[in-house]
Amino acid sequence: MTDSAELILKLIDEHRILDEAAGLNEPSGLTLNADGSALYTVSDDTKAVFKLDLKGRLSISGSFFVGVDDLEGIALSADGNKVLMVQEETNSIVTVDLDSRRELSRRPLAGMQNYDSIRHYFPELPDNKGLEGITVNTRNNHVFVVKEGKPGVLIEVSADQDKILNSRLLSTENGFKHPKVEPEKLDFSGLSYDSSRDTIWITSDKGQCLFHYDWNNDRVLQRLELTINNDGKQKRVRKSEGVAIDPERKRLYVVGERDGHLYTYEIQEKK
Repeated sequence: MTDSAELILKLIDEHRILDEAAGLNEPSGLTLNADGSALYTVSDDTKAVFKLDLKGRLSISGSFFVGVDDLEGIALSADGNKVLMVQEETNSIVTVDLDSRRELSRRPLAGMQNYDSIRHYFPELPDNKGLEGITVNTRNNHVFVVKEGKPGVLIEVSADQDKILNSRLLSTENGFKHPKVEPEKLDFSGLSYDSSRDTIWITSDKGQCLFHYDWNNDRVLQRLELTINNDGKQKRVRKSEGVAIDPERKRLYVVGERDGHLYTYEIQEKK
C-alpha cells in the first residue's frame, strides 16, 4: 500500500566524492549495498564500479573494474549478490556478480520480448537520450529502467531480463511537471525503489528535484526539491544523477555529477 503522507527532505550530510586518481570523475547512479552500510556508484567515463561508505569515502578494495564503459545507472539485485547497470549507448542492462566480480550478462532492450511495444521511443539514429537509471523491485525482482528524455519513459522488465512487461510515459498527465522547466525539456536520471511504500523515487537533472512516483496507480505523489545550504543561501543540487533510499533508516542519498558530492537527506513526514 502506498504511503501518501507528504514528505520533507532535510539535508543532514554532504561529502565530496570525486577521486580523479581512481577514475571517479562523473558519478552517475547510486545504490545501497544489502545491509545499507555502503553505496555503489559508477562513472560514465570509467570502466569501474566504485564502493563508498556512507560518508562518501572510496573503498579501494571494494571497488573493481568491469569490461564495459558508458555506464549511467546502478542497482542492487533483490538478493544483494549482484549489481545491475545500464549502458546508455546500447540501452543494455549489464549484470555483474559482486563476489566474483564477473560479468554475468549483458541484455539490450532491443533483444527482449515485446521490444516492439517501446521501439518507437528509441530512434535508429540515437538522440543521446538513452537509458539513465535502473532499480529493482525487491518484492517481485522486476527491473525498472528509465529513458532520460525525448520522451522520458519508465520501463518494467522481467526478473530474468528476457521480457519487457510494461512501460509508462513520464508526462504532465501523470504528474511529471515542473514550474520552471518546460515539459519537453524535463529529464530523468536516477531511480530507487522504495520497498516500504512500494513506490519509485526518480531524480531529474534539469528539474533539480525528486519525483516520488506510484507505479501501480501511475501518478506522482509528490515533487521534492533537492536543496542544499551554501553559505547561508538555499541552492539546488546540480545534475542529480543518482538516488538511493534506505526506508528503514529514513535516509535518502543523492549524488550530484556536476559538483561530485554525495548528499544525505533525512526523510520526514510533514506534520
